[in-house]
Amino acid sequence: MTIVNADMRRSRSYAAPATPDWKTRSVCRGSEMTDDFFSTVRSHKERARALCVGCPVIVECLNNQRQSDDVIYRWGVGGGLDPEQRRALELEELLGNVPNLAMAKVLVSPRWLYRLRQLKAGCRSLEGIAAVLRKDGLLVDVVTVRVAVWWSGGQGSRMARLGPGDRRSWRAQLRDDYADVIVALHERGARRADIAAYLGIPGTNGAKGVSDVLKAVAASGLELAA
Repeated sequence: MTIVNADMRRSRSYAAPATPDWKTRSVCRGSEMTDDFFSTVRSHKERARALCVGCPVIVECLNNQRQSDDVIYRWGVGGGLDPEQRRALELEELLGNVPNLAMAKVLVSPRWLYRLRQLKAGCRSLEGIAAVLRKDGLLVDVVTVRVAVWWSGGQGSRMARLGPGDRRSWRAQLRDDYADVIVALHERGARRADIAAYLGIPGTNGAKGVSDVLKAVAASGLELAA
């Protein structure tokens, strides 16, 4: 046996086993629904996200997708979230709100998914859902609940549903209840459209509503970042 061959034999005998690629365990691998993950049609995106919910590597997929997302440009459903939701998650983290993705995965497991859907229907806000789940014995925060709501197919809006008798428009609610978070995100460099998506009112109207709040705050004499 030559020295070279001896070295090669040792490397084969004592090399650590390769870590399996998490992608080989993904539900979407080889799926006929691949196009749904890159569609802009709402029903197609919902089908893609529904497939993600039961995926054993949804956490790994989301972390990987977020690493490849551009600051402005995002495309497709990845890790169970669409581009707007992933951007909203980035804004959550700008405010110091980091989700526990392992716990979010628990919330969409067969044991807890029905309970989560009950609370989505009965609670007016993510804060309300989180409070009830804590009473149920789960250590959850609002942003973790938000990810679980997204994964379960919900909107996960940061804006609470108005209570009985509250006839304010969404613009008035935005001004009255969310001016502080709008200013905080604006000062951290978030775009108006992204702030609107974070709050759950994406689109041109949402961005215009955020601009109106910022103008009103500036007019009141409070200093805003340029």
